[in-house]
Amino acid sequence: MSVAAPASPPARPPDDDAAAAAALQAALEAAGHGCAVRWLSQTGSTNSDLLAEVRAGRGTVECLVAGHQSAGRGRRSRNWRDQGAQGAEASLLCSLAWPLPRGCELAGLSLAVGVWLAQSLQALGLREARLKWPNDLLLGPRKLAGVLVEVADAPDARWVVIGIGLNLRPPPGLQQAAGLHQAGVRAGRWGVLHALLPRLMCGLQGFAQHGFAPWMEDWNRLHAWAELPVQVLDEHGAPRLRGQALGVDAQGFLWLRTAQGRERVTDGDVSLRVQED
Repeated sequence: MSVAAPASPPARPPDDDAAAAAALQAALEAAGHGCAVRWLSQTGSTNSDLLAEVRAGRGTVECLVAGHQSAGRGRRSRNWRDQGAQGAEASLLCSLAWPLPRGCELAGLSLAVGVWLAQSLQALGLREARLKWPNDLLLGPRKLAGVLVEVADAPDARWVVIGIGLNLRPPPGLQQAAGLHQAGVRAGRWGVLHALLPRLMCGLQGFAQHGFAPWMEDWNRLHAWAELPVQVLDEHGAPRLRGQALGVDAQGFLWLRTAQGRERVTDGDVSLRVQED
């Protein structure tokens, strides 16, 4: 698939976030990407805000960026720990609303978003990031970012709202989290978005035509736990399946090598953890 060039950042950074949002929107338009960029100093959830717009019939291609979320969430409605009080260098919290054709198969979309995010960070100099099935980005053993994809159908399109939470600095006191700045990448939220949004929008155009398959090999190359013993946990945290992590297929399903043979794990209510011996 073709790779989108980053939207060129302004020669001098804007003085505030609202100006930075306007500058990013202008850079995207200059690169041929029509996307509104809106800044909110605080909100409940950027995903919820955009889903409400779509469901009210006011859906438009838009990236909503927030400084603080009081009700941010991840997969299975887990809370995303917000660092809004820590300032602009603490985290990137954003969501993108995007229309896909009605009936478009969405299997593997969160995995594809993870690939595009990892590739965007590679362009900024981060080579160590790896992917954890189905929607996390890791730096070493620690979580760097998470992806949440939600869907709302409208009469003319199937809208996806893609939420991304990325730690620029790790949350204080949370040992299992990592931050981008730990790896020596000093980009702020707007620098990351200049690299990410063009790749994300080009990727979504390709996904609408081809599904996840074109990015399967990229995901498997970035697989954090390839060939490692893992366990799949059920929604209550109890082990459900144990085996050796292989890779994902063209639908985004994870395959394990177990004592009973190869087993496929679908994108349901499961979590993945490195198995403790």
